[in-house]
Amino acid sequence: MTNSSNLQWSPTNAPIASSRTDDIWFIDPMVGWAVNSNGQIIKTTDGGNTWEQQFQTPIVNGRPVYLRCVGFSTPLNGWVGTVSEEQRLYHTTDGGETWTIVENLPENAPVKICGLSVVNKSVIYASGTNNPADIPPRMMKTVDGGATWTAWDMSEYATILIDNYFINEDRGWVVGGKADKSITNPSRDDVIPVVLYTEDGGKTWVNRVADISSSFPLGEWGWKIQFLNEKVGFVSLENFNQGAILKTTDGGKTWTRLRINDPQENVNLEGVGFVDENLGWVGGWGYNFPQAPTGFSSQTNDGGKNWEDANHIGQFINRFRFFGNPVTVGYASGKTVYKYSAAPVTAPLLERVAPLRFLTTNAPAQFEKSVKIEYTLPENAQKVTIHIWNQFGAYVRKLVDEINPSAGQKSVVWDGKNDAGESLPPGIFIYRLTVDGNAESRVIRLNT
Repeated sequence: MTNSSNLQWSPTNAPIASSRTDDIWFIDPMVGWAVNSNGQIIKTTDGGNTWEQQFQTPIVNGRPVYLRCVGFSTPLNGWVGTVSEEQRLYHTTDGGETWTIVENLPENAPVKICGLSVVNKSVIYASGTNNPADIPPRMMKTVDGGATWTAWDMSEYATILIDNYFINEDRGWVVGGKADKSITNPSRDDVIPVVLYTEDGGKTWVNRVADISSSFPLGEWGWKIQFLNEKVGFVSLENFNQGAILKTTDGGKTWTRLRINDPQENVNLEGVGFVDENLGWVGGWGYNFPQAPTGFSSQTNDGGKNWEDANHIGQFINRFRFFGNPVTVGYASGKTVYKYSAAPVTAPLLERVAPLRFLTTNAPAQFEKSVKIEYTLPENAQKVTIHIWNQFGAYVRKLVDEINPSAGQKSVVWDGKNDAGESLPPGIFIYRLTVDGNAESRVIRLNT
């Protein structure tokens, strides 16, 4: 059992990415990396007390790159996956000091790379896409440390694929959702969860939740997967209207769906993390329409049967990672990077705190017909852009693209439409302001 009374959650000194830090990966309790919606890769070597920005994604063919997942096999060798088709996978061989695009992806590689599972120095798996429009969903792997990759179609088993987890080069799981084959152009509203298992490195798959398919509501799918040990595992179920997880106690052979029954009625969940069979958390976008995104988190002390509000642990959480058995330290990625430890993270020095540089607010906002985005430009700025994605990283709109803009306070109005002039359905959106390679992002919600 974890001595949870000695451990507590606190924010690290990672930059606050108001929309979200999508993923984290730690080689050991001190050294780790994070990717955020600003398009940045950041690194800590002291357990989150300080962070260094290693990389800012470029704008490719008029669109910025949106980072989604990160994984390292050694302190030097790592990968970052994106949901931007132009540059789907980055690689480093020097601990993140330099990042290069992986050029040797197979033609049938996933259009978007939503999940990475680094098994060892040689074997890495990747999965995607999280968008039903990106047909077909696919997986890929390398068994030689990235020298070559192979990929394959997963449409027989799924409509969308997100996270994957492999315990060795042959055995692993991938989670997502599947719509009925009779639906020609399925949306997320048409899918139910799948938890797919392979014992032969991805050649064949079995849906381990097929026997409980009748318990799933339409519009629900698997998002993140965590195994506590060889027997106990969890899958977060994303659903705009309900909060739920899947749990296994027999090594993934059978699964049970458990509702999140906290007082705040948390929904739209993504991150899931347990430190033992009883104590765990879920987090995500955490709103219940028509509220603004709240980033709610919830806690269970009895293995998922009952839940309580736990918003103090962090907001907008998409990933948990833990060290030790019993757990001695953990991290979560959300509005910033949070740490689970025996003592709070060292208070930041004044100069470590990144102030607002261009955007005028850190607060999430909601709107109905239009929203005003306000920002301030410095003297001698050469280029400013504002781009918009939905909460899943699907590109929506180029709102601003200006060369040699004048300095001073600016504003632009977004009317809730995409680049084709089509009005978008209600949901969460992320906008990113880029000024000469410096980027900030915020989250907003369109209500009608």
